[in-house]
Amino acid sequence: MKLSVFYHHICEAASQRNMSVDAVLEKVRSFGISCVECDIGDLRSGEVSVLLKKHGFGISSVYGFYDFVSSPDGFAGFEHCDIAAEVGADKVMIIPGFYSAADPGTRERERENMLKGMWKMCAYAEKRGLTPTVEDFDDFNSPISTAEGMKWFADRIPNLKITFDTGNFMYSAQSEVYAFELLKDKIVHVHCKDRSMTPDERCEMKCAVDGTEMYACPVGFGCVAVAETVRELERSGYGGFYVIEHYGAYDQLGFIERSAENLKGMAEK
Repeated sequence: MKLSVFYHHICEAASQRNMSVDAVLEKVRSFGISCVECDIGDLRSGEVSVLLKKHGFGISSVYGFYDFVSSPDGFAGFEHCDIAAEVGADKVMIIPGFYSAADPGTRERERENMLKGMWKMCAYAEKRGLTPTVEDFDDFNSPISTAEGMKWFADRIPNLKITFDTGNFMYSAQSEVYAFELLKDKIVHVHCKDRSMTPDERCEMKCAVDGTEMYACPVGFGCVAVAETVRELERSGYGGFYVIEHYGAYDQLGFIERSAENLKGMAEK
């Protein structure tokens, strides 16, 4: 099982534990994690990629936020692809923008602009030897917050694939099991996120569209069908990464260790 974790979590763990980023990276490496997930902003200076290489980490994917509503030419994403290729990543994840209004007419026009920008960025990613993906982004104003929203883009851009975030469908009040069945043929990357509905003041609370209060927790400690997803992927021969994710955790390092242990156990069953 190939495990990765968000670089953001490593930096936050260092702050929470009063440790150096180097020390946290060494601990995380001992959990059996070999790669990190990076924001494009983390990599522009080159310092982070040097640090990761020093500790034996690869980069599983590089994500970036865009405003393709206003800039449908897609050029803003070309640098993203260049840097991802230079640091040895093979995937880029695109957050294409957000709706500015709730009325259907405006959203349709804005989604068409996002499609134009994504199409051009995806074409450039392919030239750089990269696989472009989208995930189920947990924001009501995102055009990819639902399984159907992701599929709409993937059906129109031939080389666009799916990063399946196990926990974000709960935000949109959708079943992750249903979403998996709808999207499974295009899944090439997985963000392993669990959600707890037990109030915990130590963690940030996020409210789903149906009013459900959700809290961060280690993978396997919540109510999301992560184990079922992992087992189905393993049966299908999935060879990609399982990326540990829990934004808002009060103890990132402890959460990472427990998540890694639980994920390895899920894959073995």
